[in-house]
Parts: sequence; structure tokens; C-alpha cells
Amino acid sequence: MRVDVPVLLREATKLDAASVGDVHADAWQVAYRDLFEPHWLRRFVAKRRAQWQNRVIAPAFDRTTLLVAVRNDEVAAFAYFGPHGLAADPPAVFPRGRVYVADAEIYGFYAHPTVWGTGVAPTLMDGTLDRLADSGYRQVRLWTLSGANRARRFYSRMGFAETGVTRERDFGDRRPVLEVEYLRTVRPVR
Repeated sequence: MRVDVPVLLREATKLDAASVGDVHADAWQVAYRDLFEPHWLRRFVAKRRAQWQNRVIAPAFDRTTLLVAVRNDEVAAFAYFGPHGLAADPPAVFPRGRVYVADAEIYGFYAHPTVWGTGVAPTLMDGTLDRLADSGYRQVRLWTLSGANRARRFYSRMGFAETGVTRERDFGDRRPVLEVEYLRTVRPVR
């Protein structure tokens, strides 16, 4: 895949919250349209559109990173990541000051449907992995819906593998859906 329009990766600011919410909501609207009943999907989409205004000012946000991919001066995709499960375990310190911490987790990774297939998502994932490597993480985990086949193919292409761990998640409609965990080494050992 090639990126036909330049993509800038940068950490999001509070001013990006509405744009991140739009990307999140629009991606959900298209990607999960066959996984939820329409009236529930509308609710879930509205929640994702609105949630980022509060999320970026929450105290736990300081322990995470929200990386955005900007294309044509608009947020086209985002990656939200940090410590696995927001664990408060202290990191281990190794020689030369390198800090190794527990696994990282990608809590959310979404691209606007208009940029699917353009190379924006792989560019953002590479940037995410670079940031995680720079922070000393060795492995990164993520969860995705078992029925999100496009996302699952993307994660596999990006070097993630299923761990065999699954969980049920109820988004509020009392109809739990299955989520699948993926794992990969942040950067191959050289």
C-alpha cells in the first residue's frame, strides 16, 4: 500500500478531541454495521463521537498516548495506547538506563473509512510501534471484535498474532460480543 497524500503523525492535543471522536464514530458506523442492531449501533456511534472530550482531560490520560495521523490538515486516523490494562506496576530498570515495562496495549486504533486502503493505517501503526519501542515496551497487545474481519486481517498483516485468549464484552445492548486478543513483539530482536 502506498500513501498517495503525505501523512503527518503527531501526538493529539485537547483541540483534536472532536476530530478523534468523528473518526472513531465514523469508523464504528461502517466497520460494525453488521455486528450490532441499527438502533444500538447509533447509540454506540454517538457515544464514541462524544467521549473524547472527557477522555483527553481525565487523569489517566496522562499515562497514555493518543497519536493522530493527519492528512490534508484533517485527523484521518488515531492510535490510543499505553500500559497494558493501565497497570501501575513499576518498570524494571536495565543497564544503560533503558527502562523495560510490562506489555503495552493499543486501546483503540481507528482510521476514517475514507482513508481505508490508502496506507494511512500502516503508517500510523509503524509510528505507534516506534513510540512503544522508544518507551521500552517489548510486546504490545490489543483486542478486536471477532466479527471485525477487516481489522483482524490488518492486524495480522502488521505482525500481530492471536493469543488464543477471548472475552465477551457487552457494549450496553445486553448482547455480548466476542473479542479476540492479539499480540506482537514491538520491534523484531536484532
